[in-house]
Amino acid sequence: MIDQQNSEKRILAVEQYLTEHVLGTDFVCSSYNSCKSSHLGAFYEGQLHHIGKYYGVTLNGSPLRVVVVGQEYGHPPARVDCQARYAMIMDSGLGCRFKAGDGYRYRNPHMKGTTSVLRLIFGIPLGTDHNSEFLLIEGKHVHIFDAFALVNYLLCSAVLDGTRNGKASQTMMSNCRGHFRKVMHVLEPSVIIVQGKGFWQKSISKSFDSVSQVSDFVYKVKLGSHESFVAAFSHPSAHSPYDWGRNEPTEYLQNTVVPSVKIIHEHLGICR
Repeated sequence: MIDQQNSEKRILAVEQYLTEHVLGTDFVCSSYNSCKSSHLGAFYEGQLHHIGKYYGVTLNGSPLRVVVVGQEYGHPPARVDCQARYAMIMDSGLGCRFKAGDGYRYRNPHMKGTTSVLRLIFGIPLGTDHNSEFLLIEGKHVHIFDAFALVNYLLCSAVLDGTRNGKASQTMMSNCRGHFRKVMHVLEPSVIIVQGKGFWQKSISKSFDSVSQVSDFVYKVKLGSHESFVAAFSHPSAHSPYDWGRNEPTEYLQNTVVPSVKIIHEHLGICR
């Protein structure tokens, strides 16, 4: 099931905020000059979020508004609005496969890890079969990428020239916090998956009003009156043994990601 009315309201509210305060017909973020001048290398401004059209599903009667949080794109192009980002992510979901074959491209490690954690959250066993990546929502087969939001903390990418190595300045981290808080306030996620444990500790955790630790990798956070559960993992493309975006399940996926999602399910009252 899906709370369609509130889901649409949330999507429209996020897009309206970002259009007015970040990227409309032009890049209008008031922090642009200070952020750009804080980094001397390549800078790609205005890279917005993906919000699936079915964001706001329920599982066993419990809301499952899922947000996956990364640090930044880390590559061009600049000035990507929400519709363009949505098209990119849905192409990865529908136009690619977990593994290459039958004329399909393969997903990168980042999106392979995202696929695995979404399968777990939505109650789908781990696997690589494309047909099992769909949810049945009100009679429609909906790909899991259309049922979550992919939100980067930074709305601009500052990278080392010629690479995808993020070099965001402290100025950027500070200036983007307000945008991130606003988006989280509107989306009201029940589950937040952070892809980057160090980034969680240094920046994202400071964006919430309160943080309490539930387990080694799971936290309960509060923003205003809304509470969410956060799982802070390594990035799926991290070096072994912290990688979890491979074709086959890794030790980190099995022994860290799987039990952490189970803990979140238990706290949300979702029995699997």
